[in-house]
Amino acid sequence: KVPDDAKEFFIFVSSGTERRPGLILKNQQGVYDTVELYKSKKVDEPYVTLVGEEIAYDILEEVRNKHGEKVQCTRNYKVISLSPDGSNLSMLINMAMDISADQYWHPKSLYQEVIKENGYVPVPFRISGVNEHLVKTAYIPSWEHYNNWQADCLTNFMENDSYDVIFSHLHNVDSMGHQFWHYAKYQEEWNNNETAYQEFIEEVYLQTDRYIERFLPFLDEWTMIITSDHGLLVSENHGVMLGEMNGVNVPVMRELGYTFTKKDENGKDLREIDWSRTKAVAVRGDHIYINLKGRDEFGIVEPEDKYDLEEQIISDLYNYRDPKTGKRVVSIALRNKDAILLGMNGPECGDIIYFRTESFNIIHADSLSTHCGYADSSVSPIFLAAGPGIKENYITDRVIRQIDVAPTLAALGGVRMPRQCEGAPVYQILTEEY
Repeated sequence: KVPDDAKEFFIFVSSGTERRPGLILKNQQGVYDTVELYKSKKVDEPYVTLVGEEIAYDILEEVRNKHGEKVQCTRNYKVISLSPDGSNLSMLINMAMDISADQYWHPKSLYQEVIKENGYVPVPFRISGVNEHLVKTAYIPSWEHYNNWQADCLTNFMENDSYDVIFSHLHNVDSMGHQFWHYAKYQEEWNNNETAYQEFIEEVYLQTDRYIERFLPFLDEWTMIITSDHGLLVSENHGVMLGEMNGVNVPVMRELGYTFTKKDENGKDLREIDWSRTKAVAVRGDHIYINLKGRDEFGIVEPEDKYDLEEQIISDLYNYRDPKTGKRVVSIALRNKDAILLGMNGPECGDIIYFRTESFNIIHADSLSTHCGYADSSVSPIFLAAGPGIKENYITDRVIRQIDVAPTLAALGGVRMPRQCEGAPVYQILTEEY
């Protein structure tokens, strides 16, 4: 029953091993605006139909995994663009979510309970933030869809008195922040539209407000704390390769003479560390590790030289200047043992902990929590509390830290403090005297 003027195409799934047919159809005005996808040409009905640029969420289908096994999954579909004559079609199809994957749920029965009441767990689109059109029409809307699903789940628990305490982690701000926050400041290398991305950031926060709004009707009976582990910065000065969150940050440390890379037969740098010459590497957001003999596999620095080398690196970090602006890049640098004052010492952290100067921050891992950024952005987290046990319309001057959240919850819940608790209840905001 395919119309004579329909256009046919194919998509490939299951790592390219399965081909599915699709049709591009005209509307009553003679414009091609509808896309139908079929599991095969032997079936009469499409498994997904898209009109215009709408999104089809959580489509249940079967794909094959890398072992060739059939797996029941859900995924989202969206038309990015479709020319009126049907000659050009661009689609966005995100990753498939295995609906049998219950390993993150405890007890396992909870997963079945949730999907029975609220449907399968949605998966927001995974896309690069560089595409302004996709951020606006796919990425942000898909998170709205997820937020609504999560709010439905939790409000059902609250309405049915299923639990005494609920922790709700919403990752939309963090996820989208890493994808496109940095585009909210114009950079010549990107030629980005900063105004559009600033509006996107505002929409993400409005989206989060709508999520929180779903829980406000419960404030008469539930005490609510809204907090975050960090904020997100929009960087003003971009391009200094120090403090990047992924991999080894080579350029600045190489310029300072501490990190070396291997070279090919033409003398060009390879993406491989030359450990025989490297004394220290900057890894992750704000950690520098000494290549120490006896500790590290290819260590070359003698243990007795470690202290003086750390002193030299710290001095060089403070003296380093941005080639573009001439400004100092590093705001604070200290040894591992001294970083205990920031809660960052020990074997899990670098031998040197450093933070970049305000306006040179990339997102948050390289920033002090007091730092502010471009377009009214800030890395500082938030703390709001309301409901039974909380003073009304009260603002405290106390600096509330992440380690204060658990003991505050313990005080509100009438249970003992955690045995290894480092913080203290935020007693200033509580109605009960301590």
